[in-house]
Amino acid sequence: MRVKGIQHVNLNVADVERSRRFYQDVLGFAPSFAKDDTVWLDAGGDLLGLSRGEPPREHPNHWGFRVESGAEVNAWARHLTEHGAKLDKGPYDRSDGRSVYFSDPDGYLLEIFWVDPDLLAT
Repeated sequence: MRVKGIQHVNLNVADVERSRRFYQDVLGFAPSFAKDDTVWLDAGGDLLGLSRGEPPREHPNHWGFRVESGAEVNAWARHLTEHGAKLDKGPYDRSDGRSVYFSDPDGYLLEIFWVDPDLLAT
């Protein structure tokens, strides 16, 4: 047996509307649907659920969003800064590509990264 991928991630957020604006207006996720106290956004074919609730005191390590080039990581870093996002690290080159880490309004750590395609070909 094998799963086909990660279909969705659901986060508890303090303010659903504030988080929806961040993910939709800053990161470009598209509205998908709402059900009960959860808003669902499309992130390139995967879903992100934002549910009204208390965010955990300790968050998972981070979530990463892949882009097509190192230059795109740089452009995202500028875009995030212009929209008030706190950059936690980067953008910087790493052994397998380029990354920038930042936090969402509830403190979840996110990453935008580019992976060198030569590494994926091996």
